[in-house]
Amino acid sequence: MNGYWDEMADFTKRLFNAAFKTNPYLERGLMTGITRISKESIFSDLNNLEVVITTSEKYETSFGFTEQEVFGALEEYGLGAEAQMVREWYDGFRLGNRDSIYNPWSIINFLDKRKFKPYWVNTSSNTLVSDLIRKGNRAVQMAMEGLLQGKPFEASMDEENHIQPFGA
Repeated sequence: MNGYWDEMADFTKRLFNAAFKTNPYLERGLMTGITRISKESIFSDLNNLEVVITTSEKYETSFGFTEQEVFGALEEYGLGAEAQMVREWYDGFRLGNRDSIYNPWSIINFLDKRKFKPYWVNTSSNTLVSDLIRKGNRAVQMAMEGLLQGKPFEASMDEENHIQPFGA
């Protein structure tokens, strides 16, 4: 974006090389919460990468909070009566074959502040969503409008992290 791709790619290649490939003090590294980028681009200097995405079963029990964990924390904090609202606000992830996975950032902030808010909103850029709304086809725009109105939306993904076309 904004004409900085070559500079960013060069910096990232050097960073990953120093941090992961040539670092004698690191046996294994983990990067989370990043948009998948082809191994042929900025990851081309790295080898032995294993890409694990949200549909992978390998680490499905390692990320996020289960409903049982969340409801237990609510009880511990004296907020058990809020369980249904917490489910409505923060349940929504699926990892591998596990449903009802809660975003830890949102749950920790709710337990701390005791207010229902979209805590995740300011944790990243909304550029991709903005582009999707502005440039997407009619089906994409209708789906996004439905989400803004609180309607559910489901999409299928293949193991290469490609979203299946809307309505397919």
